[in-house]
Amino acid sequence: MTIPSRVMGAGATSLMTVAVCGDGVDGLTAVGSTRADALQLTRVYNSVDTAASGTGVLLPPTQMGATIFIANSGANTIKVYPYDTGSTINQTTSASIVSNFSSVFFAVSATKWYSLTGART
Repeated sequence: MTIPSRVMGAGATSLMTVAVCGDGVDGLTAVGSTRADALQLTRVYNSVDTAASGTGVLLPPTQMGATIFIANSGANTIKVYPYDTGSTINQTTSASIVSNFSSVFFAVSATKWYSLTGART
């Protein structure tokens, strides 16, 4: 596992470290009820802390090899949608993360995401 402090300690700039290790955000609020109005995720590591019933998040554009981590600490299940209309998650149009669980989403092609779900937050 690449640890940011070690990468920076080796002389990498902060921007280079983000490119190697990814970056995270805490305190997100899930919004919208469809792919068109869900919260756009822009980081690798994401913590959704507020989730009203029926709200969701939108993965970044599907790119083979991409990996996104989402923790749902909100009170309700959130929906997760692929960015591209032709993309799928687990061979369907969306996925769900129940309250107090996390998921790892990984793209195996330019149109297919899969997820691993279950770790407690």
